[in-house]
Amino acid sequence: MQDGQVRNGIYGSATVHGSVQQARQMTFHQYAAPAAPVEWPVVIGRIPPKATAFQPREELRREIDAARGQYGTVVLSQVLAGGGGVGKSQLAAHYAREAVETGTDLVLWADAAEPSAVTDLYARAAVELRVPGANGEAEQDAERFLAWLAATERGWLIVLDNTTEHTPEQLWPVTSRGGRGRVIATTRHRGAASTGGDRTLIDVSTYSPAESAAYLGERLERAKCTRFLDAHAEELAEELGHLPLALAHAAAYMVNTRRSCGRYLELFRDRSRNLDAVLPARTGADGYRGPVTAALLLALDAATLEQPIGLAGPVLHLTALLDPAGHPEQLWNTEAVLHHLSAIHGRPVTANDALDALAVLHNYSLVTLTDTPNREVTLHALTARAALDTGPDAAQAGLALADALVELWPSEDYGLQGLAATLRANTDVLAGHQTINLIQRPQGIHMLLFRCGTSLVNAGLYATSMEYWGNLSAAGERFLGINHRDTLSARGNLAQSCWEAGRTDEAMSLQEQVLTDLQRHYDSHHPAVVLARNNLAATYSGAGRIEDAISLQEQVLTDLLFVLGTDHPYTLMAINNLAASYLDTGHIDNAVRLQEQVLADRQRVLGTGHPHTLMTSNNLGIVYWRAGRLDQATTMLRQAVEGLDRILGPDHPDTMLARKNMLLVAQHPQPEAAHDSSTRSPSSEAEPGSAV
Repeated sequence: MQDGQVRNGIYGSATVHGSVQQARQMTFHQYAAPAAPVEWPVVIGRIPPKATAFQPREELRREIDAARGQYGTVVLSQVLAGGGGVGKSQLAAHYAREAVETGTDLVLWADAAEPSAVTDLYARAAVELRVPGANGEAEQDAERFLAWLAATERGWLIVLDNTTEHTPEQLWPVTSRGGRGRVIATTRHRGAASTGGDRTLIDVSTYSPAESAAYLGERLERAKCTRFLDAHAEELAEELGHLPLALAHAAAYMVNTRRSCGRYLELFRDRSRNLDAVLPARTGADGYRGPVTAALLLALDAATLEQPIGLAGPVLHLTALLDPAGHPEQLWNTEAVLHHLSAIHGRPVTANDALDALAVLHNYSLVTLTDTPNREVTLHALTARAALDTGPDAAQAGLALADALVELWPSEDYGLQGLAATLRANTDVLAGHQTINLIQRPQGIHMLLFRCGTSLVNAGLYATSMEYWGNLSAAGERFLGINHRDTLSARGNLAQSCWEAGRTDEAMSLQEQVLTDLQRHYDSHHPAVVLARNNLAATYSGAGRIEDAISLQEQVLTDLLFVLGTDHPYTLMAINNLAASYLDTGHIDNAVRLQEQVLADRQRVLGTGHPHTLMTSNNLGIVYWRAGRLDQATTMLRQAVEGLDRILGPDHPDTMLARKNMLLVAQHPQPEAAHDSSTRSPSSEAEPGSAV
C-alpha cells in the first residue's frame, strides 16, 4: 500500500491464505487460527534436498563457522557470495538441515529473489507461530514476525536464498534476544548491498581438486558406473574448472550416455559444440536443471543496466577471450581496448568507464577482481566459454586485444618476468580463439605473436620457444604460404631457438634454408638477410666451423655498420660474436680489443644492468682469463653473475652459464688446465617481420 490507498484485488505474486473477503476498495487475508499450540521445532519453507554426492567442503565451512561468532543481541548475517553453479544454495541447505537435526526451534527457508515472496513467507510464519497481533495482512504480519524474532529467546535460523542488490533492508532480521538467531543468505552480488550492516561476506568458489575427485567418485559409484572413472578424471575436473554445476551436469551426461571420463573429455574439448551441448540440462544433475549458459550468465542482464549502462556485456566478452587465470588491470587503459569499446558503445569510453564496468561484473560475480600483481582480473573458464557462445562475433575484439597486449608489452621484459609470463599466457589463450584473425593476408602474422616468442627466448625457455616457433612457422605456411616474409621470419626464429637449445645441426640446416629463401626476396644488405647470416655464423662457430664463421661474421659486421651504424644492438651483437670466434682461433689480442669495445658500447647504449651488457662482462671475463689476466677475469665474472642473478634470476640459463664460468676460473687459474668455457651471448630481440 502506498499513500494510504487500499487496492481492490490481488496483484503480483502474493499468496492467499485462508478465505478472502473483498468489499469495494479493500482486500485483506483472513487466516484460520491454529487449532492447537505450536509444536516446536518448526520448519517453514522448502529446504532443497541434499545433492547426490554432496561435498561437505570442510575448509569453507571452517571459514563460515569462524565468522559466526556472537554479537550480543545483533544478528550476524553471513552472506555466501559467488557466481552461478558454485554450490552456494547447497551449502546453505547443509546448514539448514543441520539446524533441523540439532533441534533449532525455527528454521525458515525463503527464496529471496522476489521480495514479495519473502514478505508472504514471513506473514505465514507469524500465523503458524501464533505471533501476537497476526491478523492476515501480509506486510504488517511480516513486521510482527521480525519483531518476534528480535524478542524471542528461542533459537532460529533464517535462510534467504538468492538475495539481490534490491532485497529490501527491512527483510533482514537485525536483532535477537540472547543472540540465538542467525541469518544465512546466498547471493551472486558482492557489492555494498551484500556487505552492509552486520553482514559478513563469505566468498564461495569452486571445489578443490580433492573435492572434485570425491564428487565424481561418489556420483558415479552411486550410479554403479565406477568403470567410467578412468585415468582422465583429474584432467576432466580441471577442464571443468572444478565448478560443482559443471561436474554435476558432466556426471549426469556420462551416466546417461555411458561415456567414460576420457571419452567425455574429448567431447567437451570439441569447440564446435557450445557449452549447453556438452553440459546439457538433465534431470539427475543434483538439482541443477536449467541450461548451464543461462545459469552462468544469469546476472549479466542486471549488470548491463548498471552504470556505465550497456558496457558490462562488451567488457565481459573481451575478458572471455583472455586467460581465465587473470590479466593485468592496465589492459583497460590501453588505446586499443578503449577505441574498440567506444566503437561498440557509440560514444567515447574512458579507462574509468571500463574499470567501473569491471567492478560491476565483479559485484555480480561474473569476474573476480584480485590483488594479485599482473593478474588483477580473472573469471571462471566456463563463464568465459558461455560468454563466447552467446556473444557477438569476436574477430574485431580479438584484434583489439592483440593490439592492447602489444601496447602493454615492455620493449625489454627481462626484469619484468611476472608481467611477461602473464602476457605470454594471455597471448596463448587469445591465439587459441583467434588464430585465423592473427595470421591473415595481407597483414601477415600479428606483431603480438612475434613478441610472445621473443619473450620466451628472453626468459631462457629455449625448449618451449622451439616448440612455439615451430607451431607458428607451420601456421604461417598454412595461412600465408611457405615463402611469405613472416613465415620465413618464424622459421628463422625456430632455427635460433634450436641453436639456443643446443640442437646445432638442426639449427644449421634451418638457417641455411632460411637464408637462401630470404635472399630470393631481399637484397644482400637488407637487415633480415644480414641477421640471418649473423645467426648462421654463430651456429657455424658452435659447430666448430670457425673459419666459415669468421668469414661470415666479418661480412655481417661490415654490412651492419653500413646499414644500422655503430651503436645499434645488432651491430654490437655482431662484434661480440666475432670476438668470440677470434678467441676460438687463438687471436686473443683481437678478442680482448673487441670485447672491451662491446662492453663499453653496451654500457653506454643499453645500460650497465641490461642482460646483454652483463653477458658481455661474462665474455670479457673469459677472454681476460685466456689472456692470463686473472684478477680482471674474476672481477668481470663476479659482476656478470651478481647482475644476471638479480635481473634474470638464478635459474635462467645465462645466469647458470656465468656462474659455471666463475667457478671454472676459480678452480683453474691457468686456462690450459681447464675444461671448456663459453662466451656465448644471447641474441638481440628481433623486430617482428625479421629473422632473429
